[in-house]
Amino acid sequence: MKEVLIKEYNNLKNLRIEPKKDDYLYNIHFVSGAFCEIRGAEDTNFRIEFIDKKTNKHLHFHDISNNMWTRTNAKYFIDYLIKIKNKDTGEVIHECEYNAKGKRVMICFDSKAIGDTLAWFPYVEEFRKKHQCEVIVSTFHNEWFKGNYPNLEFIEPGDTAYNLYARYDVGWYYNKPEYHEDNTVDSNKIPFDFRKGPLGKTCSDVLGLDYKEIKPKLTFKNTGSTIEGDYVVIAPHGSAHAKYWNHEGGWQAVINHLNDNGYKVVMITQEPLGDEWHDSKLGGTLKGVIDKTGDFPLSERANDMMNAKAFIGIGSGLSWLAWGLGTPVTMISGFSEPYSEFKDCERIFTPTGKCSGCFNKVRLNAGDWEWCPEHKDTDRHYECTKSIPPSTVIDAVNKQLGIL
Repeated sequence: MKEVLIKEYNNLKNLRIEPKKDDYLYNIHFVSGAFCEIRGAEDTNFRIEFIDKKTNKHLHFHDISNNMWTRTNAKYFIDYLIKIKNKDTGEVIHECEYNAKGKRVMICFDSKAIGDTLAWFPYVEEFRKKHQCEVIVSTFHNEWFKGNYPNLEFIEPGDTAYNLYARYDVGWYYNKPEYHEDNTVDSNKIPFDFRKGPLGKTCSDVLGLDYKEIKPKLTFKNTGSTIEGDYVVIAPHGSAHAKYWNHEGGWQAVINHLNDNGYKVVMITQEPLGDEWHDSKLGGTLKGVIDKTGDFPLSERANDMMNAKAFIGIGSGLSWLAWGLGTPVTMISGFSEPYSEFKDCERIFTPTGKCSGCFNKVRLNAGDWEWCPEHKDTDRHYECTKSIPPSTVIDAVNKQLGIL
């Protein structure tokens, strides 16, 4: 038997089969940038190319070896094509195109502001529809939308979502002054200067969508008017003095006009009527108004708006809420350019020849109540809105109310 085995062994043909190489494992996702990791046992040099399919532009490349990773700095949506090449031979060994269909994508809002949230939210649903993906959305005001967007999954800020294919953060991002010239936009987080376009475009651009003005579907309920007769809501206060209509006696002139034409005027700001400091910003305590100032749930503010004939405000969150609810809005703002907000309103702006639009040129210093970057403490302080006469606002309100 031994001799037979030896004979068979000696007659075996040596096939010289090369050992099988391990296949590479590719970990590719788009969570806060395009990410590519390659795992494998065999040492190989790779060139990773990140290409914008829309422009066919090579945005970034990086040379790595196996068991290493690379990612892009750009955190906003780009329709990526990722090519993985053997660096030594130039051969393309793997390609990956962005395709979120059926996958989980997280979209997070980094702002608590009413206006930001209302302006941005509709584009979350537009992204879901375009890419046919599962969207997890995080805002500081989920309750405003949750019942009217059944195809979105809502989570609270700070909560974790798993098995993500992509993630996008929406906000206004500036470069840190210690590393960059102050007042510059962080182009790794948003692809355009957000001060040069409508507020809603911030979100549509981060998500790679064409911009068109869309109102959110809000969950606030109309529980019926609490005020007898026709009325107009006003909200003259804001988070910075630069936002105010600073024409002496302007608000009182508009109130008097509305009262004379049979309309009640309801004031709904959180800032209290009758407080000397706050009243001083409006030229004195306003007369002829129904006082609903103070701390009220936003649902009550929304109900007052839904039953009002019109809303008059400044560049503040309450103006955005009225717009979102479909209440006719007259907005008065000189510190922001008219394109900054929404088109569906009567927009009152600074007369020609006066200083205006500083908000779209210079970063607002929220810590300086009297912020006016070009004319602070001069006779031109806030000339943008001081120069807007009551007659201009009255004409706009007349147009909305049909007053001849």
